[in-house]
Amino acid sequence: MEYKKFDCNSYNIHTIKTDKFKTVRMEIIFSREVDKKEMPIFSFLSDLLTDCSKDYERRKDIAIRLEELYKATFYGTTSKVGNLFTISFIMDFIAPEYIKEKNYLENVVAFPFTILNHPRVKNNEFDLTNFNIVKRRMLENIVSIKESSDRYALVNSLDAMDNNSATAYKVLGTKEDIDNITPSKLYDYYHTLINSSNCDIFIIGNANMDEIANIIKDNFKNRVIKLKRPSLLVNNSVRKKPLVKEEKSKFIQSTLVMIYNIKGLDKKEKNIDFHVFNYILGSGGISSKLYQKLRNDNSLCYGVRSMYLKNDELLIIEVSLDNKNVLLAEKLIKKCIKEMQDGKYTEELVEDAKKNLIFSLKINSDNNVSVLSNYVFHIFDNLPLLEERCEMLKQVTKDNLIKCGKALNLNTIYVQKGSDNSEGN
Repeated sequence: MEYKKFDCNSYNIHTIKTDKFKTVRMEIIFSREVDKKEMPIFSFLSDLLTDCSKDYERRKDIAIRLEELYKATFYGTTSKVGNLFTISFIMDFIAPEYIKEKNYLENVVAFPFTILNHPRVKNNEFDLTNFNIVKRRMLENIVSIKESSDRYALVNSLDAMDNNSATAYKVLGTKEDIDNITPSKLYDYYHTLINSSNCDIFIIGNANMDEIANIIKDNFKNRVIKLKRPSLLVNNSVRKKPLVKEEKSKFIQSTLVMIYNIKGLDKKEKNIDFHVFNYILGSGGISSKLYQKLRNDNSLCYGVRSMYLKNDELLIIEVSLDNKNVLLAEKLIKKCIKEMQDGKYTEELVEDAKKNLIFSLKINSDNNVSVLSNYVFHIFDNLPLLEERCEMLKQVTKDNLIKCGKALNLNTIYVQKGSDNSEGN
């Protein structure tokens, strides 16, 4: 793969040329520091901007044009990684070597910028019909979170931990946040997005990258400010004594969430070692300690998983279970953590975890989305590239994992209590 960067003064173009894929993927990424008030507005905006434009008044019109561009796809998405919020516009299209039509590459690369540069606006506000369609969709997405017991428990547990932490901020916001957005306010934030956000454009595939860069430069000129890139790290505070909170829910089953701070690890330990630690503990499926201890040995739960939030410096363990099993599950989770801290697992288990993680990374190298994402965070956060991570994983030792375990400090125990009428002792 051949990486190249084009500095366009107010934005950067990053190209990864490779003949491994039959499609080309382009991601136009606007990035900002996390702001609780802004995220719902930008999430609304990213959806609306890909739903219509000055030249394409309905989503149907955009879909027809994408069909003409040989079934290309174009959509917007927002995400939060640590303290970094991104608003991305993504275009996937067939590599030009397979299309003989004249000006195909110019037309398909220019298309997203035609949309972004010319929103459907009149009298300094977005068209109300399109606005209301997207608003309805946003509200439905917010409601859907409350329909999933696991997702809802996770949201509430982070809110209980610290509702003033960027980790707990909701990308979609609340119903009240959406109701407070108006077509004119959204247009104001459109200008904020274009003129006051960092912008990086990533392209991966087999194409003439110099030509693509020139097409982008010709079609994207209204950028005026380049900001300092924010740190991704969220400095969540540590508690001397864990917070314990229980709330009733409408769900039948209960959900237990235990949140641990991770402090004192260096870059390599965060990027490499802790992934091996987490695989053995709870992300490695049926072979993990948590699965074996809670489900196989004690039949306590319906499901258990551990999640590593590197940039939030948190480890989250989530268990779906009956009310009567909550206290025992909590005790067994703490026992699993203690065993990890004491190195009570075999070298064979360590090697198996490393091999499985390396295998996953090699699979990712055959996926253009994963490769591009790796380059994004290589640029944004100095994350090693896939090949380097594979080599670094091979060097991880049991002592490295013990150090990871000792970096843990229990912050929050949250129980979303179900209505199964099975009470704990």
